[in-house]
Amino acid sequence: MASTSTLCPYCEKHTHTTIQWGLVYDSATKIRIATTCDNCDRLIVGEAWGTDLTGYGGPAKTVDLGHVRAAAARAEPFDWLPLSAEAPDVPDVPESIARAAKEAYSSATVGNYMASTLMARTVIEATAKARGITNGTLASKINAMRDAQLIRPAIAEQAHEVRFAGNDMAHGDIDVTPDAIDSEEILALMGSVLTEVFQDPARLERIRAKRVGG
Repeated sequence: MASTSTLCPYCEKHTHTTIQWGLVYDSATKIRIATTCDNCDRLIVGEAWGTDLTGYGGPAKTVDLGHVRAAAARAEPFDWLPLSAEAPDVPDVPESIARAAKEAYSSATVGNYMASTLMARTVIEATAKARGITNGTLASKINAMRDAQLIRPAIAEQAHEVRFAGNDMAHGDIDVTPDAIDSEEILALMGSVLTEVFQDPARLERIRAKRVGG
């Protein structure tokens, strides 16, 4: 199932988009959509392909939004315009880790999904090291972050999923490569770990400092 989420070339946020117009055509094997970024409302255009996109018995050509949305869910991953190789900002994260996270995001935007997955794995390991957990395998580092209550058990499970995906790439198991949706999900899991370890505590400290100082 395709996703209408992408890295917005305008606000540089990895965000969902809302379909405003679309066309299913060429015997329901192609789709073009005009969407707006849910974060900044700017226009982004996507194009994708598939088979019988409107579903069994659906029209071969249509601009009906109901059929267009159904077709978007059945299509291959979208190619988006304008293109963007930029990555969203990663605030409140150590500079080296933010740089690696941005590389993971930017790799995905130009279709380098294996590189994106590998960098996401690197971010998880660097996060553990930044919190003083340097010994053992990445699996043990993730568990140590959980045991030290740096991350909740649910976030630890997400970190392990990034590890599993990255291990395949790191160990040369590349016969089945990640696609755009796989990469998007891995990046979302990576982001959850960064939020848990760095960004939420930093946000709390800012709020607390404002309250105490005000």
